Amino acid sequence: MRWFIKLLTIFLGVAALNAGLYGQEKNLVQVKVFDKQMNPMSGIGVSVNEKETFQIEEKKSTFHEIAREDLPPKSIKVNRSEWDVESWNYTKGILEIIIRKKQYNIVEITVQTTDKKPVSGVAVTFKGRQSYNATTGALGEFKLPLALDEQIISNDQFTLAGYRISKMQNVDKGKTLLAVPITKMKEVQTPEFVTDFNLEQLDSIRSLTVFYALFKDFDMSKLDVATRAKIDAKFNTLVDQLKESEPNQRFMSRISDSSFVRNDVANLLEQAKFENNLLDNFRNDFDQKIKIINQKLSGGTATLNPTDREKLLNDLTRLEDVLEQNEDKFYKNISDYRIILASLKASFSDIKALEDKLSLSEMKRLEEQKDFRVKILWAAAVTIVFGVLIILLFLLRVRVEKQKQSLVRANAEVQSINENLEGLVFERSKLLMEAYQEMDIFLYRASHDLRAPICTIIGLCNLALHTDEGDTDIINKISNTAIKMDGMLKKLRMISEVNQPSNYSPVFITDMIRNVTRFFEEFITEKNVELIIDSDNEQGFYSYPDLLEIILYNLIENALFFSSLTREHHPKINIMASVEDDNLFISVYDNGIGMDDKTKLRLWDMFFVGHEHSKGNGLGLYIVFKSVQSLNGKIDVQTEPHAFTRFSITIPINQKAPSTVTRLSSTKILLPVFN
Repeated sequence: MRWFIKLLTIFLGVAALNAGLYGQEKNLVQVKVFDKQMNPMSGIGVSVNEKETFQIEEKKSTFHEIAREDLPPKSIKVNRSEWDVESWNYTKGILEIIIRKKQYNIVEITVQTTDKKPVSGVAVTFKGRQSYNATTGALGEFKLPLALDEQIISNDQFTLAGYRISKMQNVDKGKTLLAVPITKMKEVQTPEFVTDFNLEQLDSIRSLTVFYALFKDFDMSKLDVATRAKIDAKFNTLVDQLKESEPNQRFMSRISDSSFVRNDVANLLEQAKFENNLLDNFRNDFDQKIKIINQKLSGGTATLNPTDREKLLNDLTRLEDVLEQNEDKFYKNISDYRIILASLKASFSDIKALEDKLSLSEMKRLEEQKDFRVKILWAAAVTIVFGVLIILLFLLRVRVEKQKQSLVRANAEVQSINENLEGLVFERSKLLMEAYQEMDIFLYRASHDLRAPICTIIGLCNLALHTDEGDTDIINKISNTAIKMDGMLKKLRMISEVNQPSNYSPVFITDMIRNVTRFFEEFITEKNVELIIDSDNEQGFYSYPDLLEIILYNLIENALFFSSLTREHHPKINIMASVEDDNLFISVYDNGIGMDDKTKLRLWDMFFVGHEHSKGNGLGLYIVFKSVQSLNGKIDVQTEPHAFTRFSITIPINQKAPSTVTRLSSTKILLPVFN
């Protein structure tokens, strides 16, 4: 029960920790910074959404807690003036930022009046390598991007709506422009389009004020009659438009506190179109009147008296002043209208931005509400899972305790059995070793003791054959039987030698092959067998010569016998031996009767006789196999019925082959001698 209470306490602590983590408003984000070639950057400060700056250390990335409301980031800045942020990507808790070398500098410009008051909400145009338009802020400030090698040369590069730039001052972070309102200027500046005006653009004039600005200093006498008539017609048209104009009540009266903004803007648009047409009509009328006046003055002013001439001159001067004032008011009105329109657009943009923010905030609130519900469900699911796991762990612990007690008892019993079993295995192994040694000694001595009378019988048979008395046929049968029995006993002695390898010493394989074949000289001569020995090894190696002689003896005996059974071709035996890379390769080939697959499967079995004409006892190839196995070698046979048989042997040399049983006697085996 105490254990259950501890687990429950741990579970409640983990649940509270999870709830705390869910309630946090910050996410741990891995921040990485790369250049445009995707090389990691370090030692750079990063600011997300213009908040506190944190450093990217030498390890090429860092983890930083960022408010959940700032993800994904809306703006990112770096604290290195020579670098600029090109793009960023935020996915799965990783913020990757790509920066690039700055191609421009930001110059902070402040616009003020001569009495140090900020000029706010005014459109500004800068003419450099590229034109740039901006609007001053509440403090008259705006930021101007310039190429790295570009500089502001003079204040003439700036155009300020409704103002004239009188002076430019250098400050710490940029420049300050001192502006003078156009209404305070002593002289009205001639617009740029006036100085570059072409008579072919006459139809583009829509204002009598603009017409006067163009032609007040123009020498009409240099123009031909058709051109002057065209200018007069344009003036008369502008004048007619001005006469036909109505008061602003036509459209402006429709604008009130109760009207819709959409209708107000439409009325302003209609009023502007009406004034445009009015200026065009006024220009036509003015042109016509100027034409009439020019006609009247074509005869000169000589006919006028001095008083009329002076009065006319004064009227022309007042007319010039009025037109200049109209021109000043026209440009100021245009500038004011633009400022008002910019303000209206800014208000509309602010409203739209506010709507977008509200919409985004609502979407974010819905997403957070959805995430909170999902987290509540996950927390409930985790709580249920933990509760089930606690119950299962408690039941499992009870069961494990029971099994543990059972295992302790079983382990004690097994340990007791193992202690008894080790002693039993040791005793059985000792008895088996002693029995094996006794069998080996018995086999060796029995074969040795049985050979003595057999040799006596063979000797008596040989003696009887050389005398004239006795039955020669019976004696031959007794002699052959004794020889066969002697051969079997010799094979048994060979088995004893295989089980107890000894006499590790140098071996000369070529000499050994020749010595073994001498035992079969009589048989080779009698059967006319072609014997070929291919061995170029003159240098000795270390191995077990007794086992190698047993292998060669039995393979050569087997090859001689089976190659002489067939009379279809001349008997032939090929013995090959070579040494390569501490390995001895032996091949014994004969062109005898071969063997089928069934015989090949049982070829290495003890006492297996593979052919009906075989005179052996089935021990020769068994002894060969055991000898090769004792030397850690490999043997393979290739055969084809009624064609050939080839035995291939590979034996490691220059290393002692481990013997299975310690040799009890060092008696050397003797190969049979054919008498």
